[in-house]
Amino acid sequence: MWGGERELGKGTSSTVTLCLDRVNVGCGPAEERVLLTGLHAVADIYCENCKTTLGWKYEHAFESSQKYKEGKFIIELAHMIKDNGWE
Repeated sequence: MWGGERELGKGTSSTVTLCLDRVNVGCGPAEERVLLTGLHAVADIYCENCKTTLGWKYEHAFESSQKYKEGKFIIELAHMIKDNGWE
């Protein structure tokens, strides 16, 4: 389901991973949020099938040190369910 992921450790509520791509995931409208790493414009992402919010997409980073996140996705691993035998 995900490509090029890298586990980042803990978010505010669960373990998260940074992903370069996604499949079967919708994206809501972008909004500005203050995250642990500063101000970002992010959009919630959700499962196209069940509509569960899975994490967010970085649309814009306001700090130059965070620009590498733009266009990438954060997935809260607590929302992932093992199905069809994948690991």
